[in-house]
Amino acid sequence: MNRQIGGSVDGRSCRYCDRHVSDRFCAVFGDEDGVAHRCLGCDCFRRISRGSAAGVDVDLVDPAEDPNRNRGQRVGAPLRADGGNR
Repeated sequence: MNRQIGGSVDGRSCRYCDRHVSDRFCAVFGDEDGVAHRCLGCDCFRRISRGSAAGVDVDLVDPAEDPNRNRGQRVGAPLRADGGNR
């Protein structure tokens, strides 16, 4: 289930967990407006590559609903963002 919990609407933060996402991430994985609904901090790459960052319901276990299954290495990891300046 994809739902907006928080986040900004400017496309610079994940709408689910409010973590920073780059403009490039939003352009590649986000919806048609460039908004990221999920990111690598709150979802796994398998789900993101299938459309969860674009707000699509994906038929894979959601790490937020079942944290011990389908968990990517970065899910829940501390932020390591450079602010998009690299």
